[in-house]
Amino acid sequence: MSNSQEILLKALELHHSFVEGVRKNRVINGVSLQVEAGETTSVVGPSGCGKSTLAKAMSGVLPVDKGKVSILGQTPTSPVMARNMGIATVFQEVMIAEESSVVDNLFVGSDDFWYKNLTQREKVLKAQEIMEDLVGEYVDPYTQAFNLSLPIKAWITIARAFLRDNTKVLILDESSAALDFDSTERLFKKMRELRDKGVAIFIVTHRIAELVRISDKATVMRDGKDVGVLEKKDLNEKNLIGLMTGREE
Repeated sequence: MSNSQEILLKALELHHSFVEGVRKNRVINGVSLQVEAGETTSVVGPSGCGKSTLAKAMSGVLPVDKGKVSILGQTPTSPVMARNMGIATVFQEVMIAEESSVVDNLFVGSDDFWYKNLTQREKVLKAQEIMEDLVGEYVDPYTQAFNLSLPIKAWITIARAFLRDNTKVLILDESSAALDFDSTERLFKKMRELRDKGVAIFIVTHRIAELVRISDKATVMRDGKDVGVLEKKDLNEKNLIGLMTGREE
């Protein structure tokens, strides 16, 4: 964790609701948190507590009913705006174009931003380099996605976030769910490298053991609310489960 105290990501009293018919379901109910430069913060809680919704609200995918998201002093109102601001998000869903190649999947949506001057050959070499670094083995950049295993597809969605050099905030929503232990270790290594460069990292996860190892602090959510923040020295399974359940035992 860096010594910088610059706050790169901040949520203040966020509220978000989904409307089903005539019923309004509040998913996020007054959540506040912040992540500093060079810091890894996790959010954890029971299934359905609003973790992924929070990540989408911070990434400009979902609007907030009330409250404010501030990232680098601005409020992203769309994924494109968020990307232009230096926010890289890996969503829980493995979003892949099955009929497209590895290299085309990696660079989809990027040509108008950071890599418009790269030749196709340069893109192929960069795709080969980033995938081998993350996956731990050679992945043919020309292979069509439908021929790949689910973990490799997951790596493509993750690799998109590591392609650009201007990332200031990295948001990961259950990104290790499809990865085995060795793959998760490689992901953690890349995350630490970014953190040590001053990137603010925000993780949504349900894997408590992983959270304890990688996080500098954790915000616990329950029923759409933030119910506590644990700093590194207090970050352990007992304290996390106690906050998640509302019971000490």
